[in-house]
Amino acid sequence: MNQQSEKLPVSIKLGWAVGELSVATYIGLTIAFLLFYSTQALGISPWLAGLVLLLPRLWDAFTDPLMGVVSDRTRSSMGRRRPYLLVGAVLLGLSFVGLFYAPVEASEMRKALHVLFFYFLASTAITIFDVPYSAMAAEMTTDYRERTSLTGYKMMAARIGILAVLFAAPVVFGSNDNLASGFRLVGFGFGALMIIAGVAAFYLTRNAPRIEAPIQKFSARDEIDAVRKNKPFRVLWLVFLFQNLAIGASATTLLYLLTMVFKLNPEMIGPYMAIGAISATVATPFWIAASRLMTKRKGYFLALTISALVPVPFFFVEPGAFAIMFVLLIIAGAGDAANQLFPNAMVPDTVEVDELRTGERREGAIFGAWAFCRKLGMTTGAFLVSLLLSASGFVHGATADAQPESAILGIRLIYSALPVMLWLLAILVLTRYRLTEEEFNAVKAEIAEKARRKT
Repeated sequence: MNQQSEKLPVSIKLGWAVGELSVATYIGLTIAFLLFYSTQALGISPWLAGLVLLLPRLWDAFTDPLMGVVSDRTRSSMGRRRPYLLVGAVLLGLSFVGLFYAPVEASEMRKALHVLFFYFLASTAITIFDVPYSAMAAEMTTDYRERTSLTGYKMMAARIGILAVLFAAPVVFGSNDNLASGFRLVGFGFGALMIIAGVAAFYLTRNAPRIEAPIQKFSARDEIDAVRKNKPFRVLWLVFLFQNLAIGASATTLLYLLTMVFKLNPEMIGPYMAIGAISATVATPFWIAASRLMTKRKGYFLALTISALVPVPFFFVEPGAFAIMFVLLIIAGAGDAANQLFPNAMVPDTVEVDELRTGERREGAIFGAWAFCRKLGMTTGAFLVSLLLSASGFVHGATADAQPESAILGIRLIYSALPVMLWLLAILVLTRYRLTEEEFNAVKAEIAEKARRKT
């Protein structure tokens, strides 16, 4: 099928959304557990582990936009995007198995280099998969509200994937004699899930609407201008960056908070890490319904405000106050559901803004920059955590009782104060976003009028 449909059948939405399980699994494991795996299972110093996890993001600055350019110019009987779902999913799953199979008895530097090598592979694989996959959203429908519905299906799949990771991973790696062997099982299990979900999305989207645009001559300047001169996207990108810095910092710190500050029993870690994901899964349909009553921009403002308020009480919560922790994590999850839904439903609308200016559709370029934003934000947030943990005197590989008071205080501050500042910056930048539904429909009408004049 090569014609767009405004309204999409549920089967297409579900088939496309399945692919998000691969992306969500990757994000959940790398952000919530990879620093912990590196410091506690492998014994790598926090600053070195943080550096190892940051370097592949510099690679993404090149590969994410490049993948967008490549997929924009791909021609095949399967469409511009779908072939990369198949290749990316297989490579992602295999590289993830290798990532969690580091030589435990090797030197610290050798273990760090092992993680670095396979994280580079995994980062490349998720780029090959995610950039074309996400760009499909702007091709399958141009309806302002239908894009929110389509994104809602994707976010529900994301929540299921994150929930599986946060609940199952601690159970798996905590059930073995040592963390390293437990994490190897995590790598095998979730690596297989990534492959299965990605291949399924490739197959189930074979009849999805798509656009076969004429191949345009490549110009690096034009590709950069597609982002630089697209004001709604530029503003949204910066908001999303601050958001993901906050998410990366808080998600990375949560496991340290639960184990070192609140001293939860191992069997309780998984359920408590999963509370937010459960809440987000339940809240997502309600946010989708709310989107029919408010603009995407207003919904995003509300979500950012919730997320900015929730971390503050965690600085004061004492160990054993499980009910308070439970309620706060529920609220945090509900806010995060909207923080994923609204911006991801807003970014496809910026594709038409660039098309009006240039006469070309560059979904790949737009979503390449968007994918890089998410990964850069989350990983840089995690890197900040690694530096702050080192500065606080955190002892890698040591138990909670062996940590100095400065490390415990540092973990509290990292989880509360750092994200709050970042959320507030995101709110401030969002005030500059102006692309309403009325303006979007006017852009579409002008594009259609230009096309009519050419025929």
